[in-house]
Parts: sequence; C-alpha cells; structure tokens
Amino acid sequence: MTAALLTSELTNLISEAKRKNSELRTAAEKSLQELKGLPTSSEQQLAVAFIEPFLIACGTRNARFAGSGVTCLQRLIIARGLPKSRLQDALEAFNACTDLGLDIQLKILQALPSLLQNYADDLKGDLLSGALEVCTSLQSAKVQTVSGVAAATLQQLVTSVFEKVVNEDKHARDVQAQNEVPGDTGPIKLRPAAFDAYRVFRDLALAAEDRKTKFVQFASLSEESGLELIWSCINANPNLFIKHPELGSIIRSNILPFATRALSEKLSFPATLRSLRILDLVLSRYTSQLPAECEVALGLTTHTLDPDAAPLWKRAAAMEVLRNFFTDGNRVVEAYSLYDMAEGGKPVVQDLMSAFVRLSSEKPSIIGLGQQSTMPAGPVSAKEANPEQATVEAAGGVTGMISSALGVTEVNVAGISSKWSSPRTACLEQLDKTDPPPVPETYMYALVLECLTSLSDGLAKVTLPLTVQHAKSQARDGINGQPPAENPGSSRTSSQSFRKRSVPLNPLEHEDNAAAGRVRAVNGLVESCWPAVLATSSTFLNAALDDLYYRNLIKAYQRFTQVAGLLRLSTARDALMTTLGKSAVPPHVLNAATSEPPRTPVAESPRVFSNPKSLLAVENPLDRDRRGSVEPVRPILTTRNLLCLRAQLNLAIALGPTLDTAFAVVVDTLRQADTVLSVTTPQQMARQGLAPSQKGSESPNVVQAFTNEIAAVEAAASRLLESTADYPNDAFLNVLNTLCRVLHCRDPIATASPRPDQASAPPTPTMLSRTFSGLTGVSSLREMQMRDYKFVIPKLGSLAEINVARLVSDDPGESGWNVLVDELVPLACNDTNPIEARRATTGVLCKMAAEVIAEVMEDAEVTRSAIQRRTLAILLRLIDGIYSDDGDLSSADIDVQGRVVDALRAILERCGESLVAGWNRTIAIISSVFERSGSPPDRQDDEETHIDWPHVSMGLVSVQLGRAAFAATQLICSDFLSALSDAVIPSLVELLYRFSVQSDDLNISLTSITMTWNVSDFLLNSVGADALNEFAQQVKEADDIGDRVQGMVRTSGSAQWLLLLLRLQDIIKTGHKEVRKATFQTLCSIFKNNGEQLTPATWDLTLRSIILRIAFFDSSLYRTDDEKEGKPDDNSNAEDKGISTAIITGISEIIAQYVRLIECVKQLPSLWEAFLGRLEGYLDLEIRALDAAVYQALTRVLARIGTDSKIWAGLMYRTLHLWLKNNPATAQTKSKESNQASFIAYVDAGAELYRLTQQSMSTSQTRTFVENLYMCIRFSDGPRYGADVLTLSPLQTKLFELLKTIHPDTPQPLVVVAAKMVTLHHDTSGDKPLDNMKPTFVAIASDAIDWLQELVLTSITDVDLLENDVLVNVIQCLRRLIDKKYASQLEHKGTPLWQKATSSAVKLAKPVLEQCVRPEADKSTTAAIWMEYVRVVSGVMKANGIDDVNDDDKIDEDQLKDIESFRALRATLIPRLGGGDLPDATRTAYARSLFDASIVHPTEPKEVPDDEHSPLHDIGKIRRGRVRRVPYSPREQMCYECFSELMVLSSKSDSSAESKRLAQAAAPFLILRLAIPIRAYIADQPLRGRRPQPLWELEELLFCFDAIKKLDLEPDALRDDPVAAGRTGEKAHLHYLYPLLAEAIGTAGDKWSGADEVLTPLQAVLEAISPVP
Repeated sequence: MTAALLTSELTNLISEAKRKNSELRTAAEKSLQELKGLPTSSEQQLAVAFIEPFLIACGTRNARFAGSGVTCLQRLIIARGLPKSRLQDALEAFNACTDLGLDIQLKILQALPSLLQNYADDLKGDLLSGALEVCTSLQSAKVQTVSGVAAATLQQLVTSVFEKVVNEDKHARDVQAQNEVPGDTGPIKLRPAAFDAYRVFRDLALAAEDRKTKFVQFASLSEESGLELIWSCINANPNLFIKHPELGSIIRSNILPFATRALSEKLSFPATLRSLRILDLVLSRYTSQLPAECEVALGLTTHTLDPDAAPLWKRAAAMEVLRNFFTDGNRVVEAYSLYDMAEGGKPVVQDLMSAFVRLSSEKPSIIGLGQQSTMPAGPVSAKEANPEQATVEAAGGVTGMISSALGVTEVNVAGISSKWSSPRTACLEQLDKTDPPPVPETYMYALVLECLTSLSDGLAKVTLPLTVQHAKSQARDGINGQPPAENPGSSRTSSQSFRKRSVPLNPLEHEDNAAAGRVRAVNGLVESCWPAVLATSSTFLNAALDDLYYRNLIKAYQRFTQVAGLLRLSTARDALMTTLGKSAVPPHVLNAATSEPPRTPVAESPRVFSNPKSLLAVENPLDRDRRGSVEPVRPILTTRNLLCLRAQLNLAIALGPTLDTAFAVVVDTLRQADTVLSVTTPQQMARQGLAPSQKGSESPNVVQAFTNEIAAVEAAASRLLESTADYPNDAFLNVLNTLCRVLHCRDPIATASPRPDQASAPPTPTMLSRTFSGLTGVSSLREMQMRDYKFVIPKLGSLAEINVARLVSDDPGESGWNVLVDELVPLACNDTNPIEARRATTGVLCKMAAEVIAEVMEDAEVTRSAIQRRTLAILLRLIDGIYSDDGDLSSADIDVQGRVVDALRAILERCGESLVAGWNRTIAIISSVFERSGSPPDRQDDEETHIDWPHVSMGLVSVQLGRAAFAATQLICSDFLSALSDAVIPSLVELLYRFSVQSDDLNISLTSITMTWNVSDFLLNSVGADALNEFAQQVKEADDIGDRVQGMVRTSGSAQWLLLLLRLQDIIKTGHKEVRKATFQTLCSIFKNNGEQLTPATWDLTLRSIILRIAFFDSSLYRTDDEKEGKPDDNSNAEDKGISTAIITGISEIIAQYVRLIECVKQLPSLWEAFLGRLEGYLDLEIRALDAAVYQALTRVLARIGTDSKIWAGLMYRTLHLWLKNNPATAQTKSKESNQASFIAYVDAGAELYRLTQQSMSTSQTRTFVENLYMCIRFSDGPRYGADVLTLSPLQTKLFELLKTIHPDTPQPLVVVAAKMVTLHHDTSGDKPLDNMKPTFVAIASDAIDWLQELVLTSITDVDLLENDVLVNVIQCLRRLIDKKYASQLEHKGTPLWQKATSSAVKLAKPVLEQCVRPEADKSTTAAIWMEYVRVVSGVMKANGIDDVNDDDKIDEDQLKDIESFRALRATLIPRLGGGDLPDATRTAYARSLFDASIVHPTEPKEVPDDEHSPLHDIGKIRRGRVRRVPYSPREQMCYECFSELMVLSSKSDSSAESKRLAQAAAPFLILRLAIPIRAYIADQPLRGRRPQPLWELEELLFCFDAIKKLDLEPDALRDDPVAAGRTGEKAHLHYLYPLLAEAIGTAGDKWSGADEVLTPLQAVLEAISPVP
C-alpha cells in the first residue's frame, strides 16, 4: 500500500514541478524510475531510498508540494518506515511547514502522536526539542482547532517526558547518569530522561516568566499555556518533584515566587488564576519541603482575604486555595508545627483563623446574622442591604419581623445556601474565562465553613485514635461497657478497674508515641485558636444557613469541642459547650418562655414517666390536645435548636467521664429545653410554621421534621445515660448528685453565661404568678416542681438500670445505691407528693430491684441471699409505708402497691429459680391484695411471715391489684413450688382457694383452678403411694373428713393433698357456673394423671368422699328445681346441663381409665351401685343432654371391662336392667333439642352391654333389646348435617351394625324389625314434623331391604316365620314399596326403593311360596302370602304416579325392568296359582291386575264394570262418542305384555284343572279387553268424520282384530260366569264380540267416516270367524 502511495505522490510531484522546480522534478523522476525497477521491497527499504523528494517538497514551502511531502512523511511515520537517522530532517521539514495551511497543519498534528508512539525511545535531546518546537509553533495558529489540538499534543509530549523519568528511575541501575545540572547544595548528576525533563521544566518556567529559554524554543508559547503545562507537570507527578531535587529547585527559585507575585501584583485574570492553581498545588504538597517559601505564600494568601486587599474574585480564589489547604487537616497541623510552634516562628495558622473571624463578621446582613439561625430566604443585593440594620440585628434587635419555620421571627435575609452561595464552577477551575466571573457575595463565607469542617475533621483524625485504650481487649472483655461475665461466686471488684480503663486517654500522655509531636501541635492549635473558632462558629450559628451548611457547621463544632475535651482543655471545652447550649436554647426564647406562663394549663402526659429514657419531661407538643383559647405569639425552639442540643448530648457521650463539672451544662440545657417546650402549643407551631409570609417555603413536613428531631434528641439522651455504665464511681456519683440537686432546687431557671470571663447575663424576669383552682401562685410552683420530677426521675431510673452491675458489685455508699434509695423511697410513699411523681418513683425502685436480683442470678448463694434480702426489703418498705398511715387508701397508694406487686411478678418471672431468700415475704406481699380485718402485722426483716387466713376475706382490695398478685402466684405454682417450705404450702392452698372464689375477675378464678393441678402434682410426687394409703385407712371412718384433715395439714403431705381436693369440692358447690365446670375438669385431670399412684383404699376414699358426692350434689340441684317448679325444661339451664355433662363424663373417664385398680376395691358392689345410682338419678330427670352423657359414661366404663371378667358378671345384670328400663325413645320430654346424641349414646351402651351379656341374655330381654333399638330408629331426629338419603346417619349406622351382630335363638324379632325398617320412609311420610329435623329413612330402608332378604333366606325354614304371619308382613312391606313406585321418587344411590323391593320380592318368591306347601303351613297364612304376591305382581305391572315423571328414557328403562320382573314372577306364580288349595279370589285378583295393566288408552267412567259385576255385564253397550285426543299409556309395551298374558291364560291349553281355573278367571276380562277398542271405534269414529283415527288407537284396534281372529278359548272358560250362564266352547267369546264387529263394519264402510285401513282387516276377521252359534 505504501509503494502505491509513493508512486502516486511521486507522479503528482513530477507533474506539478515540471516548470516550477526542476530540482524537485529531477529527484522525483529518479525516485520513481528506481521504484519501478525494484521487484518487491519492504516499506523500510522504500523509505530509505525515496524520502529525499518529500523532504525537498516540504522545504519548497509551497503548499501544494509540501502537502504531498507531509502526507508521505506521515504515512511513513505511521508505518515505522522513517529512518531514525532522518528523524531530525523530518522534524525540520514539519517545522518548515507549520504555517502553510490548515490541511498541512492537521497532517503534521496527526503525525506527531504516531512519532511519539513509534519513536519514543529516540525522542530525546535535540529530537525532543524539535518535536516540542513543532507543537509550540502550531499552538500559536489562529485556527482554534489547530491551536487546541497542538496544545493537547504539546501536553502529551511533555507528559511523556516525565513518564520516561519515572520509568528511568525504576531501572536506575541500568542507566548511567551523564549530565550535570546546578542544585541548591551543589551539582547534580542526571540520567538522560531526567536531564530532558529538567531542561523542559526549566524552559517552561522561563517561558512563563517571559525569559529566554535554553533548550526548547518556547517563543510562541503564551504565558497561560506555559502555566497550565507547569500545573499539569506538578499535578501528574507529585512524588517525582520530591525525589528529584533539581525539579524542586526550579519550583523554589522560579515557579513559587512567580505564583506568589500573583497575590500581590495585578496580573491578568487568566495568569492570576493559573498562578493560584500552581500555588494551591505547592501548598498542598510541598509545605514541608519549602517551608520558608510557603510561609510567605500563606501570609500573602491570608492578607488577600482582607476586603481592601483584592477584588472579590481574587479573594474567592485565594479562599479556595485555603479551602484546599484545609482539606487535609494534617497540613494545618503541620503548618502550625512549622510556624506557630517554632521558636521565634510567626503565628501563621493563628493569623489565618483570625482572618476567618474578621471575614465571618464582615457583612452581617449578607449572611442573615440574627438572634438565632434561620433558613436563608434568598439572595439580597448590596443596594438592598442596610449596614445599620444589620448592626442592630447582630446586637439582638428584631425588626422587620416575619415568621420562620417553627422558630423565632427574623428579618428576611439572604443567608448562605448551596443553591446560590457557591458558583457552579470553582474560580480556580474557570480556565476558559478571560475576564473575572461574577462571584456570589456569600461564597467567601461558605468557603470559611468548609475550612472549619476540614479543620475539625483533621484534628479529630489525629486525636481520636489515641484516646482509645486496649480496644481489642475491651471487645473481648465485655460489650456495651459492661465487664465480662464472671463465674458464680467470683467477686465483682474488677468492675471498677474496668470502668477506669474505659475513661478516654489523654493523647498528651503518650510521649513515647510516634505521633506525640503532632498531638502537641494539635493541643497548641486548639488552645490558641479555640477563641477564633468559637467566635467564627458563634457568628455562623446565628446566621441564615441552609440545612446542609448548618449541619456541617454543627458537626465541625462538635468535633472541635470533642478534641478540646479529650485534650483536657477544660476552659475551651466549657466555653464551647456553653455556647452550643446557647444555640440549643437561645436566651430570648428562654426569656419569652419564662416571662409569662400560658393562659391555660398544659395537660400532663404519663408518657414521660412511662418512658424513662425520654429526653424531656414534657410531652411532644404535637401530641397535646388543642386549646380553645388563642395563644400569644412567642419565639419557640426550632429543629436547629434541637440539632444543637443533640450535638451537645453527643459531645457529652463522647467525652464521658472527663466531663466533670461540664455535665451540669448539659443538664441545664436540657432543663431549659424542657421549660420552653412545656409552654409550646400546637397552635404556635402551626401559626409560626405556616405563616403566609413564607411564600410557600414552609410545608406541613416541617412539623413532622420537628417531631422527628425531638425523637432524635431523646435517643441521644438515652445514649448519654447508657454511657454512664463505663464511668468510674466518682464520675457516676457526680452525675447522680447533679440530677438530685435539681429535685431540691426550686429557683427559676437561669441563663448560663456563654464564657467564663464574660459578664453574666441580666437576671431572668421573675415568673408571674397565676391563678389555678382558686389558689394564687400555687399552680406555677407546683408546675415547676412537677416539671423537675418529670425531668429527673426517669433519668435516675435509667441510670439505675444501666448501672446495675455497679450497684451490685460495689459498696452501697460508693456505688450510688444509698443515694438512690434514700432519695426515692420517701418520695414514693409520701401521699402529699404528686401522683405522677410517686408512680414514676415506684417504677424506678421496682425496676431497680428486679434488675439487681437478676444481676446476681449466677453468683454464689451467700452473695445472692444478701442482695435478695436487701432488694426485697425495698419492696416491703414501700408496702409498709403505704399502710403505715391510718385512713383509707388513695388511688395513688393503690397504684404504688400495684407497681410493687408487678415488680414482684417480674422478679419471679426473670429470676425466681435463683431466689434463696424471701419466700415468706413474697407470699405476704401477694396476700396483701385481699381485704383483711384487724391492724396490719408488724413484720421484722428476719421474722417468719405468718398469715392469719380466717381474717383474710374473699374480696380484693382492687381488681387490678388482684390481677397483678395473681400473676405472681401463678409463677410460684408453676415454677417454684420446690423452693417452698412445708409450712408455706397450706397458705398457698388457701391463697389459691380465695383467688378461685373471688367474684371480681372470672379469668383469675379459672386460672387459679388450673394452678391447683400443679400443686396437686407436686404434693403427690412428694408424698408417695404408701403414705396416701396409710392416710386413707386413718380417715375413712371419720365423721367429718374436713376437720380431721385440718388437724393434720401442717404435718402431713397427704392431708395437704386432701385439703386441696376438699377446697376444689367447695368451689364446685359454691362457685360460679363456669368456675364449677373448670374446677371439676381440674379435679378429673388430677386423678387421670396420677391415678396409678393411688391404691384401692385411696380410690375408695376419694370416689365416695369427693367424686361421687359431687355428682350427688349436682343432680340434687335439678331435683330442687323439680320440687319447686315441676320437671325442668330440657332447654333451660344450658350452663347447668353443660356442668352436669362434664361431671358425668369426668367421673366415667376416671373410672374407665383406672377400672383395673378400682375393681380391686373390697366394697366394689356397693361402690358400683353408688355409681349406677348417681347415673340413674340423672336419667330420672329425662333431659336429653344428660341422657346422652349418662349413656356415654356407661359405654366408656363398660368398654374397659373384658368379657372374661368374673368380677363384673354379677354387676352386669343390674346394668342391663338399667339400660332396658330407661329407653330415651320413650321418655316424656318437652325438649326441642335433637335426640341424636342421646340415642347414639344409648345404642353404644347397648352394644357394650350386649358384648358382655349376650351369653346370659334371655329371649324376652333380647326381644326388648331389639325393640328398644327399633324405637330409637323410629323416633330419632334427622342427622344434624345432611339428609339420610344417600348414606345412613350416624345413629342409623350404629343401630344397623348392632342389629346385624345380634344372633338370637329365633330370627323372628330381627325379621319383624327389618320389615318395619323397610317401610319406615312410607310409614312416616305422613307424620307432621315438629321441625326440620325429621329423618327420611331412605338409606336405611334401602339397606333394610337387603338385610331383610338375607334374614328371610337364611331363616326361611323357621316355623315362627309362618305361625306369626312374619312372612306375610315381609311380602306386604315389599309390596307397599312396589305399589308406591313413581309416587315416591326418592332414590338411594341412583336406585329407587321400589326397584330394590321388586328385586327382593322376585328373589324371595320361590323360597317363600315353597313354604306354603309345608304341612304345618296354615291355609289362611298361605292365602295371605299368595294374595300379597298377586298384589306384588299388580304393583310391578302398574306405574303409580307416572304422570309426575317427565323422563321418557327412564320410563322405558323401568318398563323393561318391570317386564323382566313380571316374567320372572309369572314363571314362579303361574304353575301354582291354578291350584285348588287357593281361593278363586286370588286368581280373579291376578286376572283383574292383568286387565287393568293392559289398558293402553284410558276408559270413560263406568265403561268398565266394577268388581261386583261380571266383566261381561253390558258388554255390548256403546258409550257416548268423544273427539278429544286420548293419551296413551307411557308403558305401552307393558300393556301389550299384560294383554298377551290374558290371552295366554284364556286360551286353550293342556285342559288341566289348573289351566281351566286360570282361564275361568282370565277369560271374562279378556273378552272385555277385546271389546273396549271396538266399542270406542264405533262411538268415536263417526264424530271424527274424515279425520283419520289416531295411530295408537288404530294399532290397538288392529291388535284386537288379530287376537279375535286367532283366539280359541278354553272350552269351560265362561262356564261359571254369571253373565255367560254356562256358555262353553272355544268360540264362546264371539257371542259377545260378533255384534260389535258387525256394527263396526258399518262404521268402517261408511262413506263419511269409514276407512279402508279398518274396513279391510275387519272384513278379514269376519271372514275368518265362524257364524255365531
């Protein structure tokens, strides 16, 4: 590609230079000829041979020739094809073309980066100088693009020079120093790269000073460009200028003096700006290397800050230099060490801080200086500012007031804000400007604030790390200032030494530390400069700053004060903290708050006492109820004031034990804030926070911000209190005494002086007296006293809680224990003190007691005993102090007592298992909540507490006290019974009894009963079975067991247990209904869980004396009601029934669970009789719920008795008698409650009884047993959920299963019951239900059909079934279902009951009918059975209720099934139906059923003779005609099936007697059946006229014609018919039908009404039959 380019360019040069430049043409032709003659060559070879024409072209200074030359040279440089030996020639060629045109200049600039990249190692010495000169020449071009690119390229080249020096230093051993340059201490030898860098940097400095250069010709380089290159060199290589003294020498001798002159001389803005940038770098990096020069620079910079020394922009730039200098606090410390601390040194840093003081107060109006800080309102021009007004404002005056957000009214000032106080771009960064930009007037102040922030950060970074001692070991030793946990029994003396280690170290004491010099410098700086910092900060603390600047100022001030405190500079610390307190609570705000009290009292809030870590005694003003009156406008605290307060608290936390007297400053500030906030109302906040003059600058969020700031201050106060855990004892006592002094100081709050040396502030005006409740001046004093209580008491509580370890481990006098107790106990017990204060004080003492006892949980027993005794003594002192005065208890006294009881409960919850002393006091404290008679006991500390229970009533002093005391009792009973002595147990039982029977709180009663369970278990476990058995033997013959137990209770654990049971029995007799029930359940649980421990003798005693007596008492309650008002209603006393049910159930469960032990009782029969007697007593009440409970109880007990037990054999007869006698189905009750539960329980009990007595049960008992079960089914209510259609109800299921398990001697009772069950649904369908609980009996009827079929088939040969008409009833029940058919459409799982009955009837037909031929079969029974089966067949053929069915498919499906069933029954019945032993009525009924079922179209009334007349009666009589449409039978197929059956029975067959009898019964009905369609045709067709006969009537008529034609009667079929009068013969029927046929032929042949479709078949019939005989 290069060869092609060269060829093209050479050709162009030849063409262009033909006449203009023969030398160039000749050289180009020669090179072109040689180029063409070469085969293939590399680009390097081409360049060596053909670079000459391009150099000549550049030297011509002809734009056209030079363009081609520069292009080719650029290409060769990019391709690394330029020979190194010709680099100088190429650079000279480029330099010669720098002013020939834009394109050529750009080509040169494109070539230089490639030259730097590809020939970097060769660009040194003169080559480097040439390259730099090319860039310098191009930078002076007029075209901005060329100039900018050239400047960038020049900077790149200069940067590469210094990068080579860095690389050279890395390989210093491989490069030899060859050049010498002068240095400050002598000649310096330099390596090549360093030498080049030295010469370049020197020439840049010379060029900047407008002096002649020596290495690079920078003649065309502007001053600004040179300064920028110098800045970039220093900025990019900070360490290089330190390592190389020759470069530092240039800065000292050339650059820094020039940059410094920019401060004192009037240079152009660009030059000044760039000079200050260089000065900024030097001061930031090389102060220690250039101390003298930097001292001069800092002094001039400080002087420049004066308003008359320089214009505003220059002052701002100088201030930016200082801002950057202060950015690293180490620089300031270093400068102070170099200058201020040096012997004879100048106070450079002090002068600088003084300049900040002067600058901060330069223009008060601009920064919005006022009485306190506000939000800036916007920039104000100088013309608008009024210096005189600003002076007034600075002095504290208030003019031009407007409302500020949640704060004091101030003038509308500009202030300092990040929105307008800082330019978008810093002055030092505005390199593109040629004229000074406008600078905000407040920019200088913003920079001062930044300097303060940086200074504080720097000082803190130096000091704070040196104040922490043994940080790692402390992290291992403990957390949150607490000493490490110690083993039980170890001493706690190490805590004091630990607290001493927690005191921050004084950094000045670390003389051996490597940073000792810097610490001394910091100490000197703070000690000498704190007045300046204080003055500057004070100004800005009262200026108008936005949130960002204000918060940064507070942080800086806080850090500076912290450093002063850690360095133990008490004067500086106190002055700084006092000033911060003034900013937290400004004097004018405090004066306004104390000069005039509110017009209406501020509502007191309990929140401050309930939250002991709260900062302020008053509640949040936002939480108060609104006042009705208008409040005066007064200044109030703002969020900024609260921010200052929080900063002061954080300072106190950081300084900790080193505060000493400064802690009083913090307390005073908190009290002042409390005073102001106590009179602040929501109206004031809303009115001042949302004033119209704010012009939308305030929003409702300001109010929320105020609330959040209050919460933040409270959190800081909490942390301050928490930090006292690390204080030594003397520091902690100082804190306690400081707070306690507040309680005894009643003087108005005075304003603290900001500085110790200043004059004190004027006295605060005396507070005006106010009238409240009619007493002048009393309210104000009481409010102040109450405010002090609110302020101090919660904090004392927090201190006690935080310093529990101190109170436990150290002496009470040294740890502060005595101070707290002696101060708080009288305050809590004195009834004249405010209620809230007493409550809070009691809470503090109680919480302290709990924490102290918890602290010693792991200590040795001796230590614990002493601490617990000392602690519980406080609680007893509080209780005794309350009751020491005569008179009634006040609400405050009760509240104090309640808090003591709550504290006792908390102690038990937290550390009850560690208590080794004071259980007697604990019970005494709990018992104090009950009313008692007599004077309170005089207790001694070590005396055994005795409670006179007869004088302790059942009533509580108050419900709240009772609940609290009961909670403590609950803990004792559940967790600490083992710690109680034997003498305490009876008292505990009596205490539980009183809690159970008290009537104030039902929950307490119920829970107390449960707690007796724990006590019972404890007593049983401690007594043992043998002791109980012995005790039972001793007291079983006693007349009054209660008196006997009371005499033994203090010495016998068994007596204590029985006492507990007797108390439970008393509760059941006298307690609330719910309490009675719960008590009995607990009693049952005691026996259920501990029954194995009881011997038979103990069981006999407890069952007779405790358990069964409870049942007797309970049932007697109903009998008492019965005597007064008659039998109790089953729906009344629902709670009584629930209790009775629980009692019955519980007794049975106990007996059932331990029946094996109970059956070993010697007097078991009498005990069992007593049990049955209690049950029968409940059954006599005839209450269904109790019946259910009784039978469930009986079932539960019987289920545990085995069939092989001989002990119970004799007792079961009495039990069976009870069951048979008391059938709940026959009980007379008025209840509307469902009887399902009682019936189910009755059946379950019967099942268990049958299991135990089936071998000895007599036939009569069995019959009664089965009948009782059926009665339960018959009179039962429906299931509670869902109908018994698809599935059996639970009762029906149990009954059915039980009935199936019975195997009596004769099956008759079961068959009878099964037959009744089959028709239960039909038998009860007409009953009028009392409610919606009536069962359907569908499912049980369906299952009963199968069971009945099974019973009959398995016992068909039993004689009893025939003798007692059992089989007749069976078939009759099935027939009743079949007859109903569609009239009852209920189905069971998709199968109608009638279909199931039909199937069973078909299956039973043959076995049942076979029994009729047995010799012992009675004729009447046989006839009855046959008649029932005839009716069954009739029911199968018929379809009762079919008109209500709309499903044709179902009708057809059922018809087919019925036809199949009919055929099966016919096959069984017909062979025996003609027998002579059956009456003719049976066969006649069968024939009549066939006739009725064969009717296809319904007949008219009286068209068919009734049963009293022969079917042939009036057979030739034609009825009246009808033209209406006559419906046909939906079961047409069944009709023709029956029609055909009539023909079969009437036709001639085997001439047997049976056939003749059947024919005689069927023939008359057949003739009538044949005549009906013919008569209908004769009567109806003439009326139809030409309308065709309906198809289904035509089909029936033609069927009759065909039947008549084929019919041959049994010859004697009509012999016995009264109408036929002995007529016989096979065609005897024609005597009655032929006239009808003859008359029909006339109708069919009529022209009007006749039709061939009838006439032709009719003619065929007449032709086929013989003439009428």
